[in-house]
Amino acid sequence: MSRAPSLESPVEAPPDRAATRVPAVRLDNAAVWEAIHDRLRELVLRGRFVLGPEVEEFERLAALTFGCSWAVGVSSGTAALVLALRAAPLRPGARVAIPANTFFATFEAVLLAGHVPVVVDHDERYGISLDELERLAVEAVVPVHLYGLPADMTGLGALAEDRGWWVVEDCAQAHGASVADRPVGSLGAAGAFSAYPTKNVGAWGDAGFVTGHDRELVGRLRALRHHGQPEPNVHRDIASAERLDNLQALVLIEKLHRLPAEIASRRRVADWYRERLAGSGFDLGLPSDQQERRHAYHQFVVRVPDRERVRRSMADLGVETSVHYPRPVHLQPAARGRCEVPRVPERAERWADRILSLPMYPTLTEDEADRVAEALLLSLQR
Repeated sequence: MSRAPSLESPVEAPPDRAATRVPAVRLDNAAVWEAIHDRLRELVLRGRFVLGPEVEEFERLAALTFGCSWAVGVSSGTAALVLALRAAPLRPGARVAIPANTFFATFEAVLLAGHVPVVVDHDERYGISLDELERLAVEAVVPVHLYGLPADMTGLGALAEDRGWWVVEDCAQAHGASVADRPVGSLGAAGAFSAYPTKNVGAWGDAGFVTGHDRELVGRLRALRHHGQPEPNVHRDIASAERLDNLQALVLIEKLHRLPAEIASRRRVADWYRERLAGSGFDLGLPSDQQERRHAYHQFVVRVPDRERVRRSMADLGVETSVHYPRPVHLQPAARGRCEVPRVPERAERWADRILSLPMYPTLTEDEADRVAEALLLSLQR
């Protein structure tokens, strides 16, 4: 097994290996196609594409997988967040705390649901900072399980119970993660999941779902995803068409069956990275489980100095990388004048220039993990 190269003896990438690139993302859907193509053909020939038995089957399996009483399939992860917040027992214009480092959809969803985003710094593991939250007067919190590591839901749950906060988990990057053996999506009032193609449970297009236990909430969600109809042709809300279609439901059923193996593979890749990088001498902030919080490794994020130079160097060595995310949400142009920032999110702003996502997917091989580690360490030494 390869180990981290010595800093005194920089390792040059072998020419034959450098010729084949290691992509930042690799999707492998061949096995899923083989598993479902007969059912897809049957569905297409039947011609029922919206709100059919496939969606209901997916919802039952998703509820079981994520330890909830129900799941509601919707059109995207953004729709999952928006509808969860619209269905919540919150007054219009409620102040909703979100972390500064997240995909912009978290910020958008709060606004689209008619509320006010309150942007909060993150802790040393990229979860929303409980120290910052304790100082705030908010009515709801959207903890983001960023990169696959759950936020501190035990601490947040205690605060929420004490303060009366409504909590919706943003689980977009954390399918398969857990806290004290409880799956994410079952730890708040609701869980909002994206099933974008690159996710741990990824569709073949846009898709998402919401999970939870509250029976009143699920009724509101099902109405809101379908033009505000609690029953056919009775429209009690102004809503929209945010339904999960049956084609994507079939894909997601198969992906849910494969989730345990997917997470096991991602965790194996993470182990390879840590073995090769732990003794490097660089303070990379390597991700790992945090006590009862079990990582699902949607991303493997490190922190590096002079990131753009490091990225270019790694690309020259045949390794592609990504950044999640280069600009905190409150610094986005569309956020100007639309949010509250009680305290400058110093950590999020400082680390935004340093975070770097290494290639992470179940089919990444041990040899490729060697190449990624070698390319990163060589690039840091240059």
